[in-house]
Amino acid sequence: MNKIKQPLVSVCMITYGHEKYILKAINGVLNQITNFPFELIIANDCSPDNTDQIIKNCIKTLPNGYLITYYNHDKNKGMMSNFGFALNSCTGKYIALCEGDDYWSDAMKLQKQVDFLENNKDFSLVGFNAKFNRNDKEIDQLVRTVPNEFVDFTTSDLIKKNPFVSSMVMIRNIGFNNIMSILDNFIVGDKALFTLLSFSGKCRIYSEPVGFYRKHENSVTSKNRIEYVPFRDDLINRINHAKFWNDYSGNKFNEEVKEVVEYRSKVLTTMALRNSDFKTAIHYSQFVNLKTIKKTRTKIIIMLLKLFS
Repeated sequence: MNKIKQPLVSVCMITYGHEKYILKAINGVLNQITNFPFELIIANDCSPDNTDQIIKNCIKTLPNGYLITYYNHDKNKGMMSNFGFALNSCTGKYIALCEGDDYWSDAMKLQKQVDFLENNKDFSLVGFNAKFNRNDKEIDQLVRTVPNEFVDFTTSDLIKKNPFVSSMVMIRNIGFNNIMSILDNFIVGDKALFTLLSFSGKCRIYSEPVGFYRKHENSVTSKNRIEYVPFRDDLINRINHAKFWNDYSGNKFNEEVKEVVEYRSKVLTTMALRNSDFKTAIHYSQFVNLKTIKKTRTKIIIMLLKLFS
């Protein structure tokens, strides 16, 4: 049996209920062409479907199946705990992320990212763009708008938005023993992880797509954009994210927080009103600048909420 040398890169893959997608995700990793050793860490969060058997079959039958280190939890840990577990299982100098429903199409992806990070010590993260796969159909549409060949981001930028496609990112392994003390504050972990990394180096995204980001009815991000309650909670999470990192930095990003709170509160308030969630509308209306509201009727309603809250 082949043995893995000490890997330069650990590919971190979390999965739950991905029986339709996990084989393509695994193949995208194992088909990488590199001049360095790498490993694939898969953490299955007690999937209720056939994901476990598919992964075990990959280990047994695929030519590079020996590169896989597989963990199948007996009980569901939850997405954030599983993510923290997977990160701490990675032994490489660098960690590449790839969720179990996304996949890479460029066999040189890992090599390109390692070459960049090896030659740019002042960067802690490098990512690529992706194209959409909607309901198992590849779409010739980029997930992110990157105006140039590449764009660099700092902590200030990441407090306001996440410009990265998570499954196309490689990061420096800075040690994540205490990562749950950060992840436990959020409902999704990628943006928090990237912001943490930005404190130790710059972050870059290239416009070039190297894989596919799946949009399907069971994905977390899809639910966050379709169903009201997940969307509301996602927006609240973005506000809490900005506040958390401002506190973490010793209040170095007050202006960024103000911008995030004002913009997200406007969206939250209008959405809450449409869905008769008056408790949320009342709370977040106090942070809304009425000058930014275009519709007169909405402006009047928010003004009344601010008056009586």
